[in-house]
Amino acid sequence: MTAPAQLYALCAAAHGSFPPPRRETETGRGLAGAMLLQGALAGRLDLYGDRVRPTGRGRRGDPALDAFLAQIEVSSRDRTPSDWVERLGPAALAAPRPGLLPRSAGPPGGRAGIRPAEALSRVRRSVEEPGRSAPHAVAAGALLAASGLHDLCWPGLTRDEASRRTLRAVAALGSAGLPAAHAARAVSHSLSGSAGVFAFPG
Repeated sequence: MTAPAQLYALCAAAHGSFPPPRRETETGRGLAGAMLLQGALAGRLDLYGDRVRPTGRGRRGDPALDAFLAQIEVSSRDRTPSDWVERLGPAALAAPRPGLLPRSAGPPGGRAGIRPAEALSRVRRSVEEPGRSAPHAVAAGALLAASGLHDLCWPGLTRDEASRRTLRAVAALGSAGLPAAHAARAVSHSLSGSAGVFAFPG
C-alpha cells in the first residue's frame, strides 16, 4: 500500500469523510508530499537536491500518480520541492482516492485495498516499530506530522511530540527513509507561514 493511500485512509478513519473538515490546505499539502515521495520511489523524480528534477525514466501505470507527475515533467522551470507541494496541493486533494475501502466492503473485483481502521493501526504500529514495518507506512506518519495532521493518528500527542516520534521512526529506516524525510521536509516548508510547522531535517 502506498503512502498516498495510507493518508487517504487515515483521514477517513478519523472523520468518516475526506478531506478532514476545514483542513483542506494541510491535507492537500500532505498528499502532494506523498505523491512526490511515490515519484521518487518509482524512479521518476530526483528529490535529493534543492530542486525537483524529473529523471525521464521509472515506472508508470498509476493513473493518479501519472497525472500528478505530468505537471512536473512538462514544466519548463525547476522548482523546489516545497514549491511543488504548495502548487500541486489542490490537484492532489482532488485526485481519485486510491485503494480506500468502506469499513465493511471487500476489495472491488479482488483488487488490494485498505480500510480506514486498518490504516490507523498500521501507521501507529509502523512508527513504533519502524525496523519491522513497511517504509511507506512510516512515511505516512511523517507526512501527517509535517502537514500538521498528526492528531488524526495520535490525538493524545502534541505536535512537537508527534514530530519527534515520526522523525525517530524515519531515521531508524536508514537510507530507506531519506526519500520520506525529503518529502516531509518539503511539506513542512510549504506550510512555513502556518502555526505548528515542523523542521524535518535531511
